[in-house]
Amino acid sequence: MKDNFTLEIRQGIGGDESLFFLQDLKKMYIKFFQKNNINYKILLNLEKEVIIEMENSVFNINLINESGIHRVQRIPKNENQGKMQTSTCSVFITKNLKNTNIVLNNKDLKIETCKSSGSGGQHVNTTNSSVKITHLPTKIFVECSDERSQLLNKTKAIKILNFRINKFLSEENSLKTNLNRKNVIFKSERSKKIRTYNFQNNKIINHLTNSNCFQLNKVLNGELEILFKK
Repeated sequence: MKDNFTLEIRQGIGGDESLFFLQDLKKMYIKFFQKNNINYKILLNLEKEVIIEMENSVFNINLINESGIHRVQRIPKNENQGKMQTSTCSVFITKNLKNTNIVLNNKDLKIETCKSSGSGGQHVNTTNSSVKITHLPTKIFVECSDERSQLLNKTKAIKILNFRINKFLSEENSLKTNLNRKNVIFKSERSKKIRTYNFQNNKIINHLTNSNCFQLNKVLNGELEILFKK
């Protein structure tokens, strides 16, 4: 699959509820891709972070606008007093540039290998297949052990590292465009709310358009077009 767009979902505030919400968002986007025949590939699938690579589609403009803070309001399952909790996750979507590999010169990379941890018995991986790659100039690193092959883990780690470096450089450049407002921009970009998902009222508040949608269940089932039309 060609490198076109990359989607990152990260845990925000809210502890376990934020982690549960991350899984909700991951399923939402994947169902959206599947329903619209958009090819995708999961590059990283951790408890606190998910990175998905996806191809170009007619929804590019809408998907780019997904970047920001997604907020959820619901009553946790273990909440005995029925108190609603607010949690967040951050979403970042960027277009992959064709020349991103120029950033990753071999002299700037520190590559380490180690044995991947297994579940025991015959499934334990006794080879040095786990890969950690550090980009020395930025100190950004990626660890990958999803695959049994060191080569596959290295390839996947390079893709993720490309994404993280370009995200870092993009944020850095956006701050430099307004040095006098550096702190303001940094804080506002980090806290920019895109949506609030209110489970109690089956409602989604779109903060970009100041509109409400009372079809939360459908949206979480991958019908994002409902929100794109508003």
